[in-house]
Amino acid sequence: MKAAQSALPQSQINKQKVSEALQELANEHRGLPRSDTARLREVLDDIEHALAAGASHHAVLDTLHSQGFSLTLSSFQSTLARLRRERRAA
Repeated sequence: MKAAQSALPQSQINKQKVSEALQELANEHRGLPRSDTARLREVLDDIEHALAAGASHHAVLDTLHSQGFSLTLSSFQSTLARLRRERRAA
């Protein structure tokens, strides 16, 4: 019965415990292969900046290829459109 008394109600959380658990989860996943979409999301602002400056989709994609991305032009364009929609919806 004592254990039940010391437990937090479901509506309350131990923020530190949750934070530590999520940090541990992140550490476990560091270095694992990530999808091109996930990596593209991380550099989306840089892509938008290059495109706004006048770089073509081909030039941006060539640069991404040199950094280990493996997108085709059509997958780059569709992924870019989807990420833009996600951003507008957020």
